[in-house]
Amino acid sequence: MTITEARKSCGMSRKAVAEWLEIPYRTLTNWENGARQCPPYMEKLIVEKILTKKEEKI
Repeated sequence: MTITEARKSCGMSRKAVAEWLEIPYRTLTNWENGARQCPPYMEKLIVEKILTKKEEKI
């Protein structure tokens, strides 16, 4: 699962995710658009964190 897929499944905007994770909005946008590559270990951690947040909402 990608960051984009996890974010959309949780119903979060890019801005909300960037602010919540305290990373620059531009960085997240570049990762999602493929302009830059997120390190695989970082993407895995971010996806896990987003999905955990989704579970907490339920």
